[in-house]
Parts: sequence; structure tokens; C-alpha cells
Amino acid sequence: MARRRADLALPALASHRAVADAGPAERYQHGDIIRPEPTERAGISCRRVMTQSMLDRYFARKQISQRQFDAGRKLYGTWRAAGGEQRVTAFYAVRVHGQSEISDREAELRHRVTQVLRDMGTLSGILVHVCLCDSAARDWAAARGDAPQAGLAILRLALDGLADHWRL
Repeated sequence: MARRRADLALPALASHRAVADAGPAERYQHGDIIRPEPTERAGISCRRVMTQSMLDRYFARKQISQRQFDAGRKLYGTWRAAGGEQRVTAFYAVRVHGQSEISDREAELRHRVTQVLRDMGTLSGILVHVCLCDSAARDWAAARGDAPQAGLAILRLALDGLADHWRL
């Protein structure tokens, strides 16, 4: 009798593996763009969320160009490599009093980000707000007392200036 139950359970388990988990229905209520992608296993696909940051959302909606998107992602990548985000794990090395916690590469990248933002002048505020803090351009404009609709136009100007700075 035990063997018969095991035989019945195996086909159900195999068919369960072939179907990719779509996740909860609530996940699809947020307006994210989710693209199915094949995996290394035959017949099984996964889903990838394509709109994880505000820049991704603006690019997916075709509100910014590929050049502007690349400039914003390069700024974010440089800032993140410079240690711009909070660390999730602690340092495991022995701490020596007076020793700097950042590497020479991080210090150079921090200097590069600071220099780029200085070169952008007054447009650097929206770049920090959207590219680095992942907030909406509309919120930045409203916080400054400008019309919220002007935020996206100012962001486009700032990203064009950033792309020109990096010669993209």
C-alpha cells in the first residue's frame, strides 16, 4: 500500500516542477514590467522585474532615451562602487585605530562622483534625487516649489548634460 502512494505522488511532483511559480497575484498589481525569461532547465522559465528603479521605469515608459538611461546608470554604478550605499555586512578584518575604512579605489570613485556632480551645477540635485536616491523627478520638483510636471523635463536636461560630460 505504501508503494502505491509513492507511485501516485511522483507524477504530481514532476508536473509541479515543470510549471514555473508565477508568484502571488498581488505582485502584478504594482504596474511593474515583468518579462519571462528561459532558464537552463528545459521547459521552465523565470520572471524578471524590469522596473526596479525610477530610471528603469522612465526608460520602460519611453520617457527618457537610451543615452539618458545609460548616463544615469553609469552615475549610479560609479556611486555604488564608491561605497555610496550602506553596507549590509560588517568588516571582518581587524580594525586598527586611525586606519581608513575605504580603499584607494573607493576614494577615487567618490572623488569622481563629487567632481561630476560639481560639474553639473544646479542640475546635480535632481540627479542625486532620481539616480542615487531612487525617487521620482515629480517629487523633487514639488519639494522645490516648482510645478511637478517640470521634474521630468529637468531630469532629461540633467541626464543629457551628464551624457555629454561622459561623452556617451
